[in-house]
Amino acid sequence: MITPKIKFTIAAIFLCASSLFAKEKIITTNDGVKLYVEIKGEGVPCLFIHGGPGQGSFYWQKFGNQFSENQFKMIYLDQRGCGRSSSPQNNDYSLNRMIGDFETIRKSLNIDEWFIMGHSFGGILQATYAEAKPSKIKGILMFQCTLDFFASINSQIPKVIKMYNLENTDYLTNKAIPIKQRIDSMYLKIAQKNIDPWAISFTTQKQSNIFRQIFSEMPNEWNQDFSKEAFEIDDYNKNFYSISDKINIPVLFFYGTEDINIGTEHLDQVKFPKVLYYSIKGKHMDFIDNKIDYQKAINDFLFEFY
Repeated sequence: MITPKIKFTIAAIFLCASSLFAKEKIITTNDGVKLYVEIKGEGVPCLFIHGGPGQGSFYWQKFGNQFSENQFKMIYLDQRGCGRSSSPQNNDYSLNRMIGDFETIRKSLNIDEWFIMGHSFGGILQATYAEAKPSKIKGILMFQCTLDFFASINSQIPKVIKMYNLENTDYLTNKAIPIKQRIDSMYLKIAQKNIDPWAISFTTQKQSNIFRQIFSEMPNEWNQDFSKEAFEIDDYNKNFYSISDKINIPVLFFYGTEDINIGTEHLDQVKFPKVLYYSIKGKHMDFIDNKIDYQKAINDFLFEFY
């Protein structure tokens, strides 16, 4: 449960409790997309904004539940074109549309104000949402998030080239070539060397093996449409660190000092006026078996600001 320093009116508490009793919901947007939402945990409402792009929220439900659901009533969303949600017929995955989806869910659940928790690519959606609707967001928890998706990938590629001693890599570092093509080519080169690329995202091979096991538990129908489109959408090819100084909402910025996926060279661009930094010596997916640091970071954040 959240620290008692957070104060809510009796009416607000009743409203949250009465509207969040359902475990699973399908919420339909005004353009016909069926958004999958699952609600678990106790406490103040918190929307989870997953990474990927296109990953779906199942992985955080599986591995992040222990340190999320004991503080918040987690609202796990599969974004449009992701996981258990459907895709838009008009192919609209714009940032404005994503924000509209978050607001549709909030209003449908009769929530006035909530926390937002994100991972990885979800940081971009969090920052954009917070800038657009600051009065609806009580706090922001960012776990291993990027605010510049393409910069993170461009910093990742040379590190991976060096890590696996890849050859003939001029193509991979040529920024004139679409980034999706370069990423796909990089992983193909690794596969051709018969190497398991677990070390890119995971601190240990065990973490990677555990993560792979969850795919057998995922539904057979798993939507990946957004992941196919995101790299081509101009909305996401921007530096969102540039708006961080305009977001006057408390932020937990949790990062791994060895996170190859996100990179740590952009940290000096984080300019949130109210921010608690929390670092670990780890990589992008350490929440799989490191619950202590994540729980402590949440506790410290809530104590600091609420």
